Amino acid sequence: MKSIHYGSIVMMLCFMIFLSPSSLHSQEILIGVGSSRPLQKSEAQKVSGYPDTLSLPFIDDFARGVGYPFDNLWEDNYAYVNYQYPVDPPSIGVVTMDALDGEGMLYPNANSTGFEADKLTSKPLDLDLEPSDSVYLSFYYQPGGRGDTSGGEFQDSLILQYYSPDSARWQNMWSTSYSREDTLYLRNYAAGSFEKIYTGTLGHRKFYQAMVPVKKEKHLKKGFRFRFRNYASLSEPNEVPSMAGNIDHWHLDLIRLDKHRTHRDTIINDIAFVKPLESLLINYESVPWRHWPDAKDYEMSNRINITYRNLGNKVWKISREFEIIDRMWDNETETFTGGSGDDIPPFTKETYPRNPDYIFTYNGRDSALFEIKSYLVTDTLSERAPYRWNDTIRYFQKFYNYYAYDDGTAENGYGIPGEGSENARVAMKFRTYTPDTLQAIQIYFNQTLDNASRNSFKLMIWENDKGKPGEVIYEQEGLKPVYEDSVNQFHNYVLDKKPYLHFDTTRKNYRDFFIGYQKFNTDMLNVGFDVNNVNNDKMFYNVAGTWNPSGLNGTLMMRPVFGDHMEYIETSADEEPEPSSPEKTFNMYPNPARNQLNIDLEENNYSDFTYSVFDIQGRAVIKEKKLKRTIHLEDLPPGMYLLKLRNRHNHSVEVKKFLISR
Repeated sequence: MKSIHYGSIVMMLCFMIFLSPSSLHSQEILIGVGSSRPLQKSEAQKVSGYPDTLSLPFIDDFARGVGYPFDNLWEDNYAYVNYQYPVDPPSIGVVTMDALDGEGMLYPNANSTGFEADKLTSKPLDLDLEPSDSVYLSFYYQPGGRGDTSGGEFQDSLILQYYSPDSARWQNMWSTSYSREDTLYLRNYAAGSFEKIYTGTLGHRKFYQAMVPVKKEKHLKKGFRFRFRNYASLSEPNEVPSMAGNIDHWHLDLIRLDKHRTHRDTIINDIAFVKPLESLLINYESVPWRHWPDAKDYEMSNRINITYRNLGNKVWKISREFEIIDRMWDNETETFTGGSGDDIPPFTKETYPRNPDYIFTYNGRDSALFEIKSYLVTDTLSERAPYRWNDTIRYFQKFYNYYAYDDGTAENGYGIPGEGSENARVAMKFRTYTPDTLQAIQIYFNQTLDNASRNSFKLMIWENDKGKPGEVIYEQEGLKPVYEDSVNQFHNYVLDKKPYLHFDTTRKNYRDFFIGYQKFNTDMLNVGFDVNNVNNDKMFYNVAGTWNPSGLNGTLMMRPVFGDHMEYIETSADEEPEPSSPEKTFNMYPNPARNQLNIDLEENNYSDFTYSVFDIQGRAVIKEKKLKRTIHLEDLPPGMYLLKLRNRHNHSVEVKKFLISR
C-alpha cells in the first residue's frame, strides 16, 4: 500500500547504507529493501496471444493492479508495479525499477561498483512513419520516493534506449541520475546536452516529466521498441553484511508514445485517483475476526477518504461511488454514493471524505474478508479508455487471526547494528480486545545479499509497564530469520508454549502487551519496515538497559497470532500444513482468463470441494466458497492468482496458478 518520514533520534534513512562501519554505534537505522515481487511468472503469462506489433498510441499508467507489468504491452517481468513506493504520483500505480530481479532476489551480478539491474521493454510497435509525423515518448519519473535513492555515482542511473529493427541494436537516448547532494542530473543523448534539473532536499519526493522524440529514420520502422534500464550499486563491503539489500529505486508513471505531438504536449486530459484506499480500522490494518465484537466500538472508522487529481487543463465534473463487498461469505454488497463532485479545477488535487454509515457485521465464523471499492464516473470518450484503470481503487479489509499495524509491504529494512548493539532488544506494543491464546508471532525479514541476515535471535513477549515493555512473559531462543518464497511474505514462529492473555472484561480493561526480539551480535536483523503506517509511538528499542521510543516513523512488520489452533494462520498462498493431492485432480480454463474461470473435475463431485483464490502477494481475495463449475472473476483486477481447492472430507489441497488478462 501516506509518506516516508525521517527519524528524530538518528536522522538516518536509506543513505545510511553508505556510511562506514566505524560510524555505526548502536543506533536505529533504515535501509533500502526489496520490492514486493510476486511468484515467478508462469508460462501462460509469458506468452501473449496478441499481435507481434502494437499500434499507436502506446499508453500505460500502471493502474491495472500490483505485480508484473501488463504483458500485452511489455515483454519482460523484471520491474514491479505497485502503489506503495512512490510519493504523490501523477496517477495511482507506478512501475518500480531497483536492484531485484523478477523473482525478488538481488541480481547475481550485484556489486559495489555498479551493475545492470532491471529492464522494462515495450512490445514491438508499428512505427512505420515519417519524421514529419512528430512522434514523442513522454513519461514521469521519480528517484527514490519512499524507497532508496541512488548512491550518488553516475553509474547509478535510469536510462531510456531505442531499438533499431534493421540493425537489431539498442541506442541510449536519455538518462538521469540522482546524487547524494540531492541533485538530479539529466543527459539527453540526442541533443548532446547534460544539465542539472533540480537541487534541493526534496528531490527524491518529486515526479519529473520527460519528453523524448523519436525522429531518426532507423527508429521509425515496424518493430521499433523502447526500454528503460537502471544501473545500481550496493554499499561498500562492511562489517554489517545484512545492510546490503535492495537499493536505487526509480518509479515510472504515465508512459505515452504517440504521433502528432510536440515537446509542449505535456498535458493529459484525465482525472485519476492518486492514493490507494486505506484500512477502515482506526488503529490496525487487521484484527482477528473473533475479536471483532469486542473491538468494533474502538476500531471501526466512520470515514472513507479518496484522493484524486485533475491532470489536465479542463474542468472536470465527476460522480464518486463506493462499494463494500463481502468476499468470503456472499453477504449483500453495500453500495453508497458520494454524489456529483464540484467542478474540479485544472491541475488540482482533492480529497473527499465519505461517511459510509457502515459496520462490519460479525457472523460467528473464524475469518472474514471485505473488499472496499471506490470508483469515479467520468465520461465515455474512447480516447480516454487507456486511462480508465485509474478510475477505480480497492482495499481488502482482512479479518483473520492476527493483529497488524503494517500494510504488508516493506519499503525499508530496520535494524540496530554496530558496536555495543550485541544484546539489543526491539519491541512493538499491541492491544488485544478479547482474552485469547497467543499462538504465534509473524515476522517479515528482508532478503539481503547472500542471505547475510542468518544470525540467531530470541523471540520475546513482555507485559505492559506504563506504556513500555515490562516483565517478560515468554521467550524462545535459537531462532533464525526465515525467508518465504516471495518478498513480503511473513514467517510464522509458532510458540512452543501458548500464553493466554486475559483481563477484566467487565471494566473494559483491555490488555496491552509487547512482542519483539533480542539479537546477540553487531550485525542487524533486517526486519521489514512499513513507512506508510506510522506507529513508532508503539515501538521501542533497548541497547543499554533502558527502553527508548523509536525515532523512525513507521511500523515494524511483526504480528501476534491468536486462537485455539493454527488452522487459519495466513502467511503465503503456498504455505499449507503438508497437504496431499485431492483424490480427484482438476483442470481449469481458459488460462489466461478474463471474467470467468471454468473448473473441470474428473468426476462431477463439485459439492465435495471448497475453493479459495489468492493474489500474487498471498492475500485471500476469495476464500472458502462452495465449488461450482464456473468461478466469476469480474471484480478482480488483472494479474497472477492462485486457485486452491480443498476436499471437504479428507482436507487434501491442490493449488494451481492462473492469470487474469483483459
